[in-house]
Amino acid sequence: MNRWEFSHGIVGANAPSWLTYEVHRPYFDGAESPATVIQARSAVLAARRFENPSPGALRFGMTMPASYRRLLVQESRLTAYRATVPTDLPDELASPAWRRMTGAYRRHAELDQLDRSGLAHWLVAVCLPAAVLEVVPEDLDPAACQDQVTAAVQAARAAALFGSEGLSERTTAAYRVLADHPAPTVAHVQAVAGWGYLLARHAGDDSAAPLFLGRARELLKDIAGELTRFTHTVLTARLALREVMYAERQRDFGSARALLADVRASVAELTAPDGDDELVLLETRRRLLDRHLEIAVRMGDTEAERAAVEEGVALDPWDVKIRMQAAQAHERAGEHEQALAGYLHAARLGPFGTGFALLRAADRARELGHTEFARVLNERAFRAAPRAGATRDALLDACRRDGDRPLAELTERAATRDRERPYANNWHYRMYASYFNLGESESPGLYARLPSLAYEFAERGGERGAERAEVNWQRLMPPAFRGNLIRESGLTEFAVDHPADLPEHLRTPRWNRLCEWLDDFDGQGPERQQQVAMVLYRLGFAKLVLELIPAVPVDRLRTPAELRLHHWRDLVRYVASVGTRVAVPETSFAIAEHPACPTHLRFVIAVVAVVFHARETRSLEEATRWREIGARALEELLADPDRSPFEKMMAESRFYRSVSFVPFLARDRGWLARDMDRAEELARAVPAEGPYQEFLKRENLRACVESRSKECYAFGEDERGDRLVAEALALDPYEPKTHIEVAEGLLRRDLPREAADSYLRTARLGPVSTAFGYASAGECFRRAGRPVLAEDCYLQALRLDPYAISAARGWAAVGAANGMGELARTYLADLEAWGAARLAARRERP
Repeated sequence: MNRWEFSHGIVGANAPSWLTYEVHRPYFDGAESPATVIQARSAVLAARRFENPSPGALRFGMTMPASYRRLLVQESRLTAYRATVPTDLPDELASPAWRRMTGAYRRHAELDQLDRSGLAHWLVAVCLPAAVLEVVPEDLDPAACQDQVTAAVQAARAAALFGSEGLSERTTAAYRVLADHPAPTVAHVQAVAGWGYLLARHAGDDSAAPLFLGRARELLKDIAGELTRFTHTVLTARLALREVMYAERQRDFGSARALLADVRASVAELTAPDGDDELVLLETRRRLLDRHLEIAVRMGDTEAERAAVEEGVALDPWDVKIRMQAAQAHERAGEHEQALAGYLHAARLGPFGTGFALLRAADRARELGHTEFARVLNERAFRAAPRAGATRDALLDACRRDGDRPLAELTERAATRDRERPYANNWHYRMYASYFNLGESESPGLYARLPSLAYEFAERGGERGAERAEVNWQRLMPPAFRGNLIRESGLTEFAVDHPADLPEHLRTPRWNRLCEWLDDFDGQGPERQQQVAMVLYRLGFAKLVLELIPAVPVDRLRTPAELRLHHWRDLVRYVASVGTRVAVPETSFAIAEHPACPTHLRFVIAVVAVVFHARETRSLEEATRWREIGARALEELLADPDRSPFEKMMAESRFYRSVSFVPFLARDRGWLARDMDRAEELARAVPAEGPYQEFLKRENLRACVESRSKECYAFGEDERGDRLVAEALALDPYEPKTHIEVAEGLLRRDLPREAADSYLRTARLGPVSTAFGYASAGECFRRAGRPVLAEDCYLQALRLDPYAISAARGWAAVGAANGMGELARTYLADLEAWGAARLAARRERP
């Protein structure tokens, strides 16, 4: 499996989706990987037991609840693996073992009792309780359950009910079938002991627990002579674990510890008779060690705790719980750096405890003075568990501590469960709802509502007049914005190619109205088509815009509305091509020379042409020619008595900012300064009236200040450039690009540690440049001698962009800091080999 191809486009909640898949693979498709955690191998053993059935053969003693599988899918975002019964998993994703399970499930009514038992326990092991309850739809006859095989079937039903319902009436009834009048069999020993454990651990009244635990011990004595030494020792150890738990509940830690020491000594001498029982022994050792460690902590035995942690990490290195226990040991010892590394490691291995591990990591980071890194961890914890009170409160505290009231308010709303719109609990949706379904974006950033603004204009059909039509915002979001947003949010149902494809339950009234407009798109005039096309582009449907508006030769265009429509189409084509082979906006250039081209449209195209040639062709001659065309059009606009002062000053400011590329290409510092002085003067003086004009003024001033900072940096005026970037940031603190510029300024002053914080702000404010922000922060932390922070940032970059070779190299360089050095080096080596093979194949093509 190429990890980068497997997880391409699938962004895990906190860990790369391939990592969650490998650690917990048996739950996903029934197979295992070298990184599979011990507990997940329960399904592997269950598959073997089904293939080679034997009454009384031991399985794993611990099962996971139904929520475990759901959380795995939520955290990995591997939604294709979502299943409640075996047949839900597409055949192409299933392992051979899963396909065998599916086949048995389809014909479960035909299975004999032994195979039925094996199938039911297999389904329990892969966390499919609903399927178990189809195989065993009701409690079996207590008399029939005196038979060991039938009892095993009933035990699977009881386990499935507890896994899906907890200690419900149905669960109680299912267990009582076996526990009230048990027979002396292995199945009954385990069921009776299990029932006693559930009472001790989960019942409000645990007074009956000793009765059932004692009953299980008597049953075990009755069959001791029939059992092998291996089976008897494992059953004794499992029963002791139940009794230890009850003793702990009674706070009798001394007795619990003594009992545990005896059975650990017995198990240590065991040798498994075959590979299947080797898995049973491995799980038994792991569970005994876990209880031993917990009791050592409760009794304050630091030496025993450290030894147990070391043994546990060696035994089960991919287990989230032992990694959490290791981090907690470091924290109790005041070893904050090691604790931080441990919690970060644990948070990748979930799904249980991800939010908690991130919160603990945030506390350790803040203790170490890494405030911005802690804020990032608080946000990641909230995004992983948005309805958990602890993650909400921690993020609220972080926001308030930073004086970030808007995001504090957004957090409170995102944490409030919305049963009708479950996606509304998603952080990214709350921030950028407009891009998902024309909902109400709550981000205070300048560009969070652009699709809604376009929609509102289209809804009014231009009734606000020419000002709204011609004086528009300048920002064109990158083509990847919508895709990145959906991938990072995990809300993959929103990933559609046409608005009509969005499922009904995800739509807003505005979205339905947009779909109505598209139903009649071909019948609309060019002005209306442009209004709708602008909404589509702002939403991220650039390809659809090009499909809906066929290209037409310019000499066949007649009216100003047709010219505006096809200029917009050409602009969409150009912007959508950036980053690949650039599509020259030749249609727009030809439209500017069309005799019917309105002055304002010619002005807009001229400005676009200057920027295009400055960036793409670097032709001073062409940029100058288009500047002159634009200047003549500007003269006409400024002389037009029907245009407001706002329109005129905004047009002139934008003109000088854009055409300043000409003196920049000519390296004429004085001329460039005069252009930018004029652009800035006008940007500050524009007489805005009303919220929309204030928005346009603020956006233009921010763009102008940003351009002036680049001017200063280009000519070595770094100090002034830094001041201008600070002003741009004050105008929109939520713009990721500006935080990149802050970071670059800090790096020019050789301050990598401070630059890392700015790159982190870029990452958490994404989705534009999220992966870049993390990778750059990682490099800065590495340079600043902070390998633990660097390692986490590199891995986060790979979570978002698994092909990022620079992040992979960075991760390999510092991976040992968080205990993943070998994995990081393997990832890099495999990725480099894959890239080299592709390059070689490309070179061999004729």
